[in-house]
Amino acid sequence: MDPVLPTMVGLAAGCLGIYGFVPQISKCWRTGETAAISLRMFAVRAFGGVLWTIYGFAVWSLPVLIFSALGLVLISIILVLKIRGSRAEATCEASVREGARKLIEASGQRA
Repeated sequence: MDPVLPTMVGLAAGCLGIYGFVPQISKCWRTGETAAISLRMFAVRAFGGVLWTIYGFAVWSLPVLIFSALGLVLISIILVLKIRGSRAEATCEASVREGARKLIEASGQRA
């Protein structure tokens, strides 16, 4: 078989696979909302991306190598946004709890 056809199919598949991450990154970046993102799922995908990148090096498949490495970068961006968002949510929740506690204490002192 001509090696050009499988390479072209691999490149097209890689482009479509990578494009699937773009809306997720764009929304997380613009809104900062990451609550609906599964940290565990993206961590597993990142590990899979590492393995696919190693495999791409081993078989020297340019489409696998390029798009697995690029996917790993995009997955890492999503993971960073998720972790940063989770920390911000935890800080916000702690502030709300502290404010509620102070309100309860203040209302108890007035009674």
